[in-house]
Amino acid sequence: MIYDYVIAGAGPAGCICAAGLKRKNLSVRILEKNLPGYRKVCGDGIGYACVQALEDIGFPMDRLTDAGAVQIKQFIHYIDGKKYTDILSDHNKRAFGMPRDAFDGMLQEYVSGTLGIPIDYGVNVREIRTAAEGFDVCGITAKKVVIAAGAGAAIRFDGKTLVQPSGENPVGISAAVRAPAAAEPFFMFDYQKQYDGAYGWIFSVGDGEYNVGLWLNHDKKRLKKLFYQFMETRGREYLGDHIEWIREPRGALMGIGERRISPCEGIALIGDAANTSNHRDGEGISRAIMDAENFIGRLERTRG
Repeated sequence: MIYDYVIAGAGPAGCICAAGLKRKNLSVRILEKNLPGYRKVCGDGIGYACVQALEDIGFPMDRLTDAGAVQIKQFIHYIDGKKYTDILSDHNKRAFGMPRDAFDGMLQEYVSGTLGIPIDYGVNVREIRTAAEGFDVCGITAKKVVIAAGAGAAIRFDGKTLVQPSGENPVGISAAVRAPAAAEPFFMFDYQKQYDGAYGWIFSVGDGEYNVGLWLNHDKKRLKKLFYQFMETRGREYLGDHIEWIREPRGALMGIGERRISPCEGIALIGDAANTSNHRDGEGISRAIMDAENFIGRLERTRG
C-alpha cells in the first residue's frame, strides 16, 4: 500500500496531525520509536494553553479525565521568594495534570482506536529515502512524510543529515514521585535568580503522584545540583520528608538543533522537530498541537 502520509512520531504533534489528515480523507500511518507506556522526560503538565489548543480543534476533552487526569485548582508562583496564587476557576481557565505516558496513550488510542489510523511501535525513523512513488520510510512507502519525532530525533535523508540533536539548546530535568496528596491539585513554579530566568516546578499529576523538575536556560553543568537543592527546599515544603521515586530524575534537550539540509517538497517538520517549543519556559505540548493544526490549515489552503 502507498500511503498519502507517513508520520514519524506518535506524540501530540504527530497524533493531532494524523487526525487532521484523516479528516481530509487521506491515508496515514504513524511510526513511533517507543513502545506503549514509555514515560518521557517532561513536566507532565497540561496547561490552559494546551487545553485551549485541544478545544480549538474539537478534541473530546472528557477523554482526559477518563484517562485519569486531575483537574488543577491553582497555580502557585514564587518569584524570588515572594508567593503569588491564581485560582483557575476565577479566570474561567482549566488545566490538568497527568503522566505523559497516559496523555500520549490517550491521544494514540484516539487516533488508532477511534479514527482507525495504524501506529507501528518500536520503529525508529533514522533514514528517509526517495522512492519512485514518493518516499521510503522504514520499508513503508508514502507520497509525503511528516517528521514529528521530537527534540531527540536524528534523521538522514538520502544519505545526508537532515536533523540531529544539539547539546547547545536549553535543557530540563524531571522526575516522577509519590508523596502524600495535597488538599487540592496544583501547579507550582519557583523562579529564582540562580535559575537565570527559568524555574523549578512541582505538578500534581495523579492521586498522590507528582512531577518535579527544573528548567535552565544556561549553565547546564549545574542542573542536577540545583535540582536536588530544589528538592530539599520546595520539594520538602510541598511533598514532605518521605517521597518514593517513580521515575528517577533524567534530563532532556529542548529543540532539535541544527538542520543540515532543507527538506525537499513532500517532507515537513512539526512540533519539537521544527523547534516550535518555547526555549524560554520549556512549553512544548500546546505549541506542538497548534503547529500540527497549522500544518493542516496550510495544506487546506494549498489544496484549495
